[in-house]
Amino acid sequence: MELTTLANLAEIISALIVIGGLWFAVVQLLQYRQQRRDMAAIELARSFQSPAFASAFRSVMSLPDGIGAQQLRERDPSFENAAIQLSLTLESVGIMVHRRMVGIETVWELMGGVLLKTWDKLGVWIADVRTEQNHQKFDEWVQWLVEQLRRYQSESGTQPAYILYSDWRP
Repeated sequence: MELTTLANLAEIISALIVIGGLWFAVVQLLQYRQQRRDMAAIELARSFQSPAFASAFRSVMSLPDGIGAQQLRERDPSFENAAIQLSLTLESVGIMVHRRMVGIETVWELMGGVLLKTWDKLGVWIADVRTEQNHQKFDEWVQWLVEQLRRYQSESGTQPAYILYSDWRP
């Protein structure tokens, strides 16, 4: 074999190695991103399993829909504490979805109905607190997330898991 043929062959091989390396890097990056999303989803699920969250959720779910700030405070201070506990957690979820750390589909499956019902309960309270404190950023990500979930629900025609996956078998 001539030297120029070997040089050309070496260039082709080196180009293939570079392309293979780039392909491997892309695959690794995609796997890393998926792993990061999976871990964020796991942490999200864990945050809803804490005793404090469960207690706050139970308290808020016992409230009538659309309760205002004054009515909430008249019941017992623990109800407003529960509302704040819940809204702080959900605020974090909204930020995570916006930054694409967790997909909207994952949030819908983990807690979509819960989040929408929480908004039904606390939406008026949130608006009242914003007005009282002249602070429009209060629970801004909760409202944003609820709006995104409602859009996702209407666009995807989502159904409850027990209907959607009724044919599922292990």
